[in-house]
Amino acid sequence: MFHALREGSRAVGRSWGLAVLLLAVNGSLAAVLAVPLAGALETDLEGKDAATTMMYGFDYAWWNRWSERQTGWTRTFAPDVFGTGFAFKNVDLLLKGTLPARLLEPRAPEEDDDAPPPLDPVILGLGAVYLFLQVFLTGGVLGVFRGRDGSWTVRGLLHGSGFYCGRLLRVALLTLAADWLLFRLWAPMARWADHQALESVSEDAALAWSFGRHAVLLVALLLVHLVSSYAKVIVVLEERSSAVLAMLSSAAFCLGHPLRTAGHYFSVVALGVILLAGWSVVDASWTVTGYKTQIAALALFQAFVLARIALRLALLAGQTELYRTATTEGR
Repeated sequence: MFHALREGSRAVGRSWGLAVLLLAVNGSLAAVLAVPLAGALETDLEGKDAATTMMYGFDYAWWNRWSERQTGWTRTFAPDVFGTGFAFKNVDLLLKGTLPARLLEPRAPEEDDDAPPPLDPVILGLGAVYLFLQVFLTGGVLGVFRGRDGSWTVRGLLHGSGFYCGRLLRVALLTLAADWLLFRLWAPMARWADHQALESVSEDAALAWSFGRHAVLLVALLLVHLVSSYAKVIVVLEERSSAVLAMLSSAAFCLGHPLRTAGHYFSVVALGVILLAGWSVVDASWTVTGYKTQIAALALFQAFVLARIALRLALLAGQTELYRTATTEGR
């Protein structure tokens, strides 16, 4: 496990340009909505006193009035996307099955009167494009990590991405199917846990039931992702053409090496949580009071995103090394 963590970090260090490239891809995709949103906000704030307040803080009164007038994807602009709020919001959407593209929702939001408004189709569509890009680029990234020298070119990365795209896309579709089945099987358990929470005689017990069921579902989703990650590694390392056999081989490998595979995976997850906590401290202590500090805050946040991307790359590189080492030892 520690060997995989160490070698994964070294692989990312040798190929640090991959993280920068993926940051540019993420930023370009986000700009598709960020730039029009910035234009809409600038137009609506022009000549208003709220412009000064938004420059040196956040005008909640103006935002409430502005948000009520919005009818499309711009309604998603809210204070909860700032700081660390995006992480909690994404986890909440994930556990509800909203991500990705509402494919996993057990029921439509309109069937629940207390459910919040669903995400706009424009945002979900962009999320689907982002998911496809991640699948596409994974083949090229794993092709780089398959070599031990860390050398790569954009041409070689795109060639590997295109070569493995079809196989990895099938793995991704199988993973989505597994997640869909998990949500369907979990639905009665979730209703039972909610009933137990309502019947609890103490608030602590009710909270334990409520948070506990979400924690179990999150761990189950992470385990599915663990298996799919090794399936992608197997496809590239062993040139597998069958996504089904790759998933089965991955599941067998994870079951055969549970401590190393799960220990490595959840260690990276823990590092991600620590990174998010560190960003929370920086964000809480950093006061944005004008355009200069806004630029600095943007640079800090991009550094945080870059670190998250590097951590994801280290996970793939570590899994590649762990699988290669384990299979070599077994021969």
